[in-house]
Amino acid sequence: MITIITTMTFPIISAIIPPMQYYIIQVTTDREQIFIDNMHKLNPQLAKEHNFIYLTRELSIKRRGIWLKEQQPVFPSYIILQTVNPIGADTLQALKKLPDFYHFLNSNTDIVPLANNDLAIIQHFLGLGPKIGTSLVRFDENDRIVVVEGPLKGIEGNIIKVDRRKHRAKIKVDFHGSTYSMDLSFENIEKK
Repeated sequence: MITIITTMTFPIISAIIPPMQYYIIQVTTDREQIFIDNMHKLNPQLAKEHNFIYLTRELSIKRRGIWLKEQQPVFPSYIILQTVNPIGADTLQALKKLPDFYHFLNSNTDIVPLANNDLAIIQHFLGLGPKIGTSLVRFDENDRIVVVEGPLKGIEGNIIKVDRRKHRAKIKVDFHGSTYSMDLSFENIEKK
């Protein structure tokens, strides 16, 4: 009996996948989604090359005695541009032609991707999806908030105020050289 051993070789694919980069663009306040919709209509190629994300958060708001859920921007007037493609002069010119576009953060002449703490903050919120929901919390025996799950998880140290009546926690975020405060909704689960 003769045993034949063969070796198979597979071609080595040396495709280098460029890293995902994130930029922030500023647009007219309260027109963030309209800007993205217009871009898809007016320049579908730009929408195909880059991903434009408008982050919103769900807030519980009491109006005329009725609790309503409302979507509000996480960072008003800012849109996240997510891409593996470089941002060149052609991309900048295409954006400038769209209504409601203002500029890249820091400026249109110094277009650099987010890094360090700014990148970590954006990735935290992106990990929750484009529509950030409500956190589940409980209060411990010392009446301190304990986040069980949701957008407040992992950023408890940023909570500066808790409003139990409105079911909101105010957080402070240092982002791109400025300090922002925003409310995020929570739902109180029973104490254990």
